[in-house]
Amino acid sequence: MLETRLTQLLGCKYPIVQTAMGWVADPRLVAGSCNAGAFGFLAGATIPAQEMERDILRVKELTDKPFGVNFHMYQPNAAQIVDLVIRHGVRAVSYSRSPGPEFIKKLKDAGVGLPKHATKAVELGADAVTVQGGEGGGHTGAIPTTLLIPQVVDAVSDKVPVVAAGGFKDGRGLLAALSWGADGIAMGTRFLMTEESPVPKATLQRYIDC
Repeated sequence: MLETRLTQLLGCKYPIVQTAMGWVADPRLVAGSCNAGAFGFLAGATIPAQEMERDILRVKELTDKPFGVNFHMYQPNAAQIVDLVIRHGVRAVSYSRSPGPEFIKKLKDAGVGLPKHATKAVELGADAVTVQGGEGGGHTGAIPTTLLIPQVVDAVSDKVPVVAAGGFKDGRGLLAALSWGADGIAMGTRFLMTEESPVPKATLQRYIDC
């Protein structure tokens, strides 16, 4: 076990977060990640509303470890997902746009933790922030992880744990992030390559061939 503020907050063995890749982070991948000691996020942003509860319950069948749900507050079923998270005791939620103080309060009152974006999120009451540099999966800014993470750590790490994301794939990356002052790392593509990933074998082979 490698204990940091992140593992204490999320209840996982290692300070590694499996990110909620749309159409990839399904119950089997999330449960597999959690059983291996990481903290997995279910891709709630791409799961139809009527299937969200089904997938939460499926994760709970496959693991007794804590896990999280990712979603966007602007999606039509956002309020429903918040209610499902609370009802089923999901450990954490993550989001890329602020849900506003009223939703954060509702989640925090139910004991749910909240990772995602720096100072404003902390001001609103988030319990941790995930900060992704330019090496992340195509939906982030141009500032490199090596420059962005230390800046955010300086700004908010005295208040909440910081999770570094963007270009991490192994133990060397985790060690580097910890040396920058982060409390753990988040990875996407690396988990996409696992046995539990639903990505077709032919697609995985194209990754390997590259």
